[in-house]
Amino acid sequence: MKRFLLIFLPVLALNACSSERISHFPSYKLEVPQGNVLDEERLAMLSQGMTKAQVQMLIGTPLLQDPFHQNRWDYPYAMSRNGIVKQRSTVSLYFDGDILQRIERNGGNNE
Repeated sequence: MKRFLLIFLPVLALNACSSERISHFPSYKLEVPQGNVLDEERLAMLSQGMTKAQVQMLIGTPLLQDPFHQNRWDYPYAMSRNGIVKQRSTVSLYFDGDILQRIERNGGNNE
């Protein structure tokens, strides 16, 4: 009888840890922000006619500066959870020389 219990109890314990049972428990999934996190209040302060230095002081250095388009700064942002992108947005600033000419906002929606 003791041998039976010594064999049966570990088998019963291993059965309780099956992947089917474990999948019923919720797990914590990290939210991973990537890119430039831009504050809406600071974005609202952007205006045409600002210099590159003023823009940089207000919202920071752009993540992307295309060497072929020196007058365009891109600020991409993505929020993912468990490897799935939940939110994506891009703010593009266009300059004429050193002066901000146009602001484009794309995204900001949940996917």
